Order: sequence, then structure tokens, then C-alpha cells
Amino acid sequence: MAAPAALVDRFTHAKQGLDLHSPSLSQAIAYHACRDGLLDRHVPLIRAIYAERRAAMLEALETSMPAGVRWTQPQGGMFVWLTLPEGLDSTEILRQTVEQERVAFVPGGAFYPNGGGANTMRLNFSHPTPERIREGVQRLGNVIK
Repeated sequence: MAAPAALVDRFTHAKQGLDLHSPSLSQAIAYHACRDGLLDRHVPLIRAIYAERRAAMLEALETSMPAGVRWTQPQGGMFVWLTLPEGLDSTEILRQTVEQERVAFVPGGAFYPNGGGANTMRLNFSHPTPERIREGVQRLGNVIK
């Protein structure tokens, strides 16, 4: 946190009261990783991997999704936001997709605190390989169709 020392102290005490303090070992590891330049060396690698996986997902969506399905073209991050045609429920599609195709995603309704978003979903491309992304998107498309 970047703030005046008195404010940092107050937030530190509040945080300690909430979760009984973050593990010292984790804090020390994070400190040394940052101090020694690990993040500076690692970020370009992660950006290249995410770019490849993002491209694989966008290509797979283009070839596997039925008409009426739309998605974002993320410029960063690790998610693609999908919007299904009105009347489709992503929570029901999740149930079917997990049971029939063994593919999971996050239903979009969870991101609408005031309701709505039943026809949306968030797809993650940060972990699976491009091959698995293509396969998963194809399986998801089969259920949506």
C-alpha cells in the first residue's frame, strides 16, 4: 500500500484483526521476488503466453460458436466475456457442459450484484494450453448449439 505511514499502520491493524495476519513466509517470498527482479523478468513471458492463449480462444470462438453469440476482444487480462442470445441461461448451460462435456466456466450472473447477466459467462484462457482451449471451446459450442 502506498499511503502516509499513519494510514498504513491503521490499515495494517485492521487487516490483522480480520484475518489474523498474512503468513510471514509468503510476505518474505513476495518481497524477495520483487526486490530481485523476478517479476520484471517473468511478466514478459506471461504476457507472451497469455497472448498466444487469448488468440487460440478467439479463433476457437469464431469457429465453434453459433450465430448470435458475442464475445469481447480483451486487450489484457486473462478472460473473455461471452454474451449468449437472450433467453439462454449460462447457469443451466454450465450444468450441461460440466455433465456432458467436462468443461467449466463462470456464469456471468455472479458479476451482476443487482441481478441480470443470466445470458453471460466468463471464460479463462490463462491456464489451459491452446490445444485444450480449442477443444474446450468446441465442446462448449456443442452445448450452446
